[in-house]
Amino acid sequence: MTMQHPQVTIDKCVIDGVYETNKMLLNIGDTIVTKFFKPKSSTPRRYAIEKEALSRLQGIDGIPVLYGVDDEKHMIRMSRLSGESARTLSPAQIKTLTNIVNKMLSAGVARHSMPIRDIVADKDGTLGLVDFERATLRRRSWSPIWRIARKVSLYHLYRLIAEHQPQMLSETQRSLVEFGGKVRRIGRMIR
Repeated sequence: MTMQHPQVTIDKCVIDGVYETNKMLLNIGDTIVTKFFKPKSSTPRRYAIEKEALSRLQGIDGIPVLYGVDDEKHMIRMSRLSGESARTLSPAQIKTLTNIVNKMLSAGVARHSMPIRDIVADKDGTLGLVDFERATLRRRSWSPIWRIARKVSLYHLYRLIAEHQPQMLSETQRSLVEFGGKVRRIGRMIR
């Protein structure tokens, strides 16, 4: 996938342990990942969300361990999950991902999207989820914003299931994927 901006085109790939976009830079070591948020108007918000999300998600298998932060530099140090970005998802991996997402939502973190590049799988099929800067953090369980954000996260999970193991969707889940697809198409037309 290529990101296009007025003056810069960046391919989303790791080169010599470095992954860089216009908004952040990852230094990927053998066991530790250091994420630097580049200076942008949205940096303090994105950094704070990822820091809080990772804090809430500690102890969940498949989530990076938070080692430390530097609030002045907008930097997060975390464990490196083994493997690479998944390209496809097996039925067992779908079950693991569903478990991770359910625990994530129980911890009060709802992702705004769930691209497959944020799902890490190793050669044994072990799965993990990374990149939490675009999320809604639950402040109150009754909040309408939280309820919508939770549904958005579930939509993205079910969309991945529909793409990789559609036989695993219930009718209710399939209906949510269809409804979400319609809403997304309408949103694109409005932009």
